[in-house]
Amino acid sequence: MITRLLLAVSLTTLPTFAQRGLKDIPDPDPIKQAAAFNLPEGMEIQLVASDPMIAKPVQMNFDSRGRLWLVSSGMYPHIVPGAEENDKVLILEDTNGDGIADKRTVFADNLHIPTAVLPADGGAYVANSTEIIFLKDTDGDGKADQRRVVLSGFGTEDTHHIVHTFEQGPDGMLYFLQSIYIHSHLETPYGVRRLMGGGIWHFRPETQRAEILSKGLINPWGFIFDEHGQTFATDGAGGHGINDIFPRSVFRTSPGAKRIVDGLNPGQPKLCGLEILSGSHVPEKFRGVLIAPDFRGHRINAYRLNPEGSSYNSTRIDDFLSSSHRAFRPIDVKMGPDGALYIADWYNPIIQHGEVDFRDARRDHSRGRIWRVTFKGQPLIEKKDFSKFSIKELLAHTISKERIHREQARNELRTRTDVLPELSAWSSKLTDDFSRMQAMWNHQAVNHTAINLIKSLIASDDPRYRAAALRVIYHRHKEVTGATNIIKKAINDPNGRVRLWAVSCLAQMPGPDSVPTALQALNHPVDKTMDFALWSIVREHQEHWAPKFEAGKPVFGDKLPHWIFAMKALGKTLSLESIFTSLDNGSLTPTERKDAISVISQVGSANNLSRLFKLAPKEPTILNRLVTAAQIRKLQPAEGQEQLLPFLDSKKPTVFASAAKLAGLWKFAPARNKLVTAFTQSPAKRQAAAEGLRLFGDEETIKLFLKLSKKSPDEAT
Repeated sequence: MITRLLLAVSLTTLPTFAQRGLKDIPDPDPIKQAAAFNLPEGMEIQLVASDPMIAKPVQMNFDSRGRLWLVSSGMYPHIVPGAEENDKVLILEDTNGDGIADKRTVFADNLHIPTAVLPADGGAYVANSTEIIFLKDTDGDGKADQRRVVLSGFGTEDTHHIVHTFEQGPDGMLYFLQSIYIHSHLETPYGVRRLMGGGIWHFRPETQRAEILSKGLINPWGFIFDEHGQTFATDGAGGHGINDIFPRSVFRTSPGAKRIVDGLNPGQPKLCGLEILSGSHVPEKFRGVLIAPDFRGHRINAYRLNPEGSSYNSTRIDDFLSSSHRAFRPIDVKMGPDGALYIADWYNPIIQHGEVDFRDARRDHSRGRIWRVTFKGQPLIEKKDFSKFSIKELLAHTISKERIHREQARNELRTRTDVLPELSAWSSKLTDDFSRMQAMWNHQAVNHTAINLIKSLIASDDPRYRAAALRVIYHRHKEVTGATNIIKKAINDPNGRVRLWAVSCLAQMPGPDSVPTALQALNHPVDKTMDFALWSIVREHQEHWAPKFEAGKPVFGDKLPHWIFAMKALGKTLSLESIFTSLDNGSLTPTERKDAISVISQVGSANNLSRLFKLAPKEPTILNRLVTAAQIRKLQPAEGQEQLLPFLDSKKPTVFASAAKLAGLWKFAPARNKLVTAFTQSPAKRQAAAEGLRLFGDEETIKLFLKLSKKSPDEAT
């Protein structure tokens, strides 16, 4: 037995400690590494950049000129005592169009384990351990000469969890992530914002407003917007594949979380990075596929999403690519300005630092690669320098069929002045939903709210555009006239995702009607995601409805299922008079009656349980609810326990079993003799009676069992 146990332990811990004994260090020659790739038919891979041009790329993003920016950290995972900070921001350029970087510029150095870079707003945002900084080149020499702290107060408890992964949304905001061990306290003009653990932030540069979008995930690393503004993330230490990120969603490991949302692919590898394949260069069969690096497995996984209820289902399909080279560590993936896919390869036989020592000699600090994936027979798209385009030309490209062109043009718009007049005139001439959505985002990107476009899209026949409009309202509802009426209509939308966004918007608009309006979604199919969102708003906004409900006001009208849901979600004892009245007058459907009994047992006081117990003779299933209340809440009726005795005479085994269990849980002494009689004289009831007696747990019961065991072993079992 001991041998088998040790073997089981060794097998379960093998992946964790495998690197400690690693001796087979692969050949670092890029040519040999390229030969180790396993590519699907029709796919080609090319080395864009390698050491010594670059080292240890952590994250990469393209600017509006088509240049590749990356942060490089040779110091990771920890600076050697006495060493100088030497991490960098690099810019790579392919000046002759052959797909190979032939120019490198060190935009900034003397950085301390930078983990994200985003060229934007005429400079670059960089995650630099405890802070996010903005770097700018003001004299045109390609090197930053201005450095400004944008946000500070991020924790550094663990260097592979510090703030990371920058993504500029179509709304112009900066999105970034942090992981489980990090405790952040940000000073902002709107007050201190805290995130104690993993989560996703969004930040509006113009106003300096930073807020939390989602909490949890162990080591969230990949983050992406889809074509219609929905967001998804991957987890470098979790195993749930793609995670559906919606406002106020909470995932595992969020400190203090009472409930969580699960990922879409339980049991999947740990993933780092995320991208959606798009553009005319990508074959049709791959477009819309989400790809995410499995950095441990030396491969890139692929997933296909489909709408399902208020969320999505995700199916893992064949790997996008893989490698037999054990130092291939894909850490980031990005669609490029030429329509190809770019892969940042951290390149290291040793990963993380929970498995091997910080100073392990096998840990690589000087290598790194950027790979470029193209598809045979598929023309590359034209690479453009949007910094040279006029505002009119930029606007035209924001409705291009090429997503990368739309994003680059929109990001360039943010650097221009006096955009709004031309943007408004251009937007007014658009007639299709796709173009209007892009225009709506253009307005949001330059920090303006296009109310007419929002109202146009909220009336679309396609729920994806209605949801996109609600996402803008979520962030800017104070600027949208009629937002309340829009949301009240959307809460009854035929599409589950639209209803979810309506609930999210209401969560941003606390008031006396927020929860009653949100709970109208209960009139439609409710899946796990919607149930979570409704549960959350009930708890978050309790101060706006619970006191009124306690005062006897008809907060939820005559919608008893809404009352029941709210009280179950809150999990606190509130006035249950209305529910008892409905139980007494028989006005409830069987399902409503079952739910009413359930909520009383879950949140009711001892006096409430007494009233509920009085109904048990006509509804014996109440006994089971009282059992649960006694086991979980350690609560029993304040009075009337003697009503239990007739149930112990029942000829129905299930009724007797529940009553016997209650007698023991309540320690109801008058019931003991009935249990002893049943235990010693009724074989049919013996097991249930024994369980009831066992729950008394006193000396008298122990003596009884010992006495019977000596008399007859059979009777004591």
